[in-house]
Amino acid sequence: MRKMGLAVLAAVLALAVTGCAPLVVGGAVAVVADEAIEQDQGGDGLF
Repeated sequence: MRKMGLAVLAAVLALAVTGCAPLVVGGAVAVVADEAIEQDQGGDGLF
């Protein structure tokens, strides 16, 4: 019974991580773009 609960929990966590992946990737892209603008133009960057 305990192994079944852990398997269900692992499946739910895998789906949650997969659903959040675009947000994480998008956030990383925004941070990299902001840093690139700061290095290129100086100032505060995009944000």
